[in-house]
Amino acid sequence: MTNAPTGRHRAPRARLRFHAWAWLASLVVAVAVATTLLGTGGTYALWNASASTNASSVKSGTATVTVGALSPMNTSVLAPGRSTTGTFTVKNTGSVPLSIRVATTATKVSYASASDATVLGAQTLRLASVNTTADCRGGLSGASGPIATFDTGSGYYTLPVGATGIACIQLGLGSDAPQSVAGAVTDFTLTVTGTQVAP
Repeated sequence: MTNAPTGRHRAPRARLRFHAWAWLASLVVAVAVATTLLGTGGTYALWNASASTNASSVKSGTATVTVGALSPMNTSVLAPGRSTTGTFTVKNTGSVPLSIRVATTATKVSYASASDATVLGAQTLRLASVNTTADCRGGLSGASGPIATFDTGSGYYTLPVGATGIACIQLGLGSDAPQSVAGAVTDFTLTVTGTQVAP
């Protein structure tokens, strides 16, 4: 009889140990499952690959012009209402078509009793494109303006690659030019600019 309480006392202790181990095992399994589930969120690396093309070269074009000398225009003297002519060539020596612009970039007046502004204001410059130098003469239509501010503007004409153009210059003295400009000498410089024609 005295052993019975002892036996009853051990039985619950054994069950407690079993339940404790079962609970601990369940916890371990739950943690393992949770860890496994959490591990599926994005730990796998995405594969990738790359490759390069062969080396290649690109060469840029050039925009260049060659301007010939202006032929002498002082072979005849100017008088009111009269003009003199001269020619020069422009060649596209680059590798792209060019839009041509011609403008006065410098002037110098000598031997004048009048002011530079008066002398320059009495002179008009006209530019025309001709096929040959023999075609250059007074009265041709083309761009015109006061010699000091002459400017054809951009896109006056297009010069293809390798082509040569001939410009005819006519410089005239106004019919109402004052006596004070008599004997004056005018030196002027024209600048030719070639701009690539947009593709």
